[in-house]
Amino acid sequence: MARLNGLEKSESIKNIFIVPNYYKQFSCKGTDCRNTCCSGWKVTIPMNQYFSLHGLECNKSLRDKIDRAFRPLQTPTKERYAEITHNQNGDCPLLLKSGYCELHSKFGEEVLPSVCRYYPRGPKMDYALESSCTNSCEKTLELLFENDDPITFEKRELSFKMPLKSNGVSSEDKILYHSVRIYCFRILADRTHSLIERILKIGKVLSALDIDKSIDLNSIDLSIPRYHQDILKSYRALNSASDWFVENSPNISEICKDSILYFSLGDLEENYKSAVQHFNGAFPNHEVYFEKMLINSLFFRQFPFQDFSANFYEEFISLCGMYSFTRYLSLATMRDKSSIEEFIDLMTKAYRVISHTRFERTILVLLKAEGIYELDEFGILLQA
Repeated sequence: MARLNGLEKSESIKNIFIVPNYYKQFSCKGTDCRNTCCSGWKVTIPMNQYFSLHGLECNKSLRDKIDRAFRPLQTPTKERYAEITHNQNGDCPLLLKSGYCELHSKFGEEVLPSVCRYYPRGPKMDYALESSCTNSCEKTLELLFENDDPITFEKRELSFKMPLKSNGVSSEDKILYHSVRIYCFRILADRTHSLIERILKIGKVLSALDIDKSIDLNSIDLSIPRYHQDILKSYRALNSASDWFVENSPNISEICKDSILYFSLGDLEENYKSAVQHFNGAFPNHEVYFEKMLINSLFFRQFPFQDFSANFYEEFISLCGMYSFTRYLSLATMRDKSSIEEFIDLMTKAYRVISHTRFERTILVLLKAEGIYELDEFGILLQA
């Protein structure tokens, strides 16, 4: 009989966490999932969890699967020591035909690497005690899209089993984190303005914070001028960004190729208008969908206190990149599709890159390379 042997003893953390209001409804779809989290993308685990798995006592068949499933990286670190590999079908070698994990079925969830144990949940414990689910999980998006109500946040008692780490975040930064996030999420959920206007308002807030972190947020001028549409300039930049993802992101490479091809053949403006007309007809509530995906992703990624940027304004650039890139993919990919399931499948693939790679840094660099940096330029880009 398989048993645990010498596994790392992680401490159980039980506390009150801030969570989105859908969180309590989440449960894994299991065999009903169209986009299983075991398939098609690289996931890394830390060194201690890698060696814990290799300390399991089990039969030779399972041992061989574990050896195939987890492979040390060429340049490993303690935090990113090994990656989960895939078989010829693109699945983890430990995935059973039933759709469940063999490790889980034989040992229970305690033995799973934390990324497998808690996905799509993302507990955070540095700036605040928070947890949410990533948009890369189709069940998360189904919960977000099941109604048009704005995302709200509530407190729930949760337990996680993981090592405790000293985060070194000052009390002043924690206070700023709370106030800025509440203010930004309130702006993004204010449907008296268009989503583009709301995103640009965030840019003005973050620009002001770069000048003075102690500024009264309610004193910031949030007026937004009307920007004209420049489809050629916008889609030149988005096509260029897509070229990079074709070469560097296998999860969305084919999607990006198809999008580039669609907007490059024939008349760009006609293709764009045709795609917009179809998308608006198929998904009349698409602005609500994008709003909720943005807020959920920003909450999950601890916006605007991520570690890729030099200042708050660069976080705004990445926000613009996230929205404009997912809309760009949506218009092209959904041009001949109309089901919500197909839209969710597209967005889960896109957010596997956005949520689980250095997308924010990448899109920041790509947009800068196209000369898009000033607020007015994003006003034009977001119109497309």
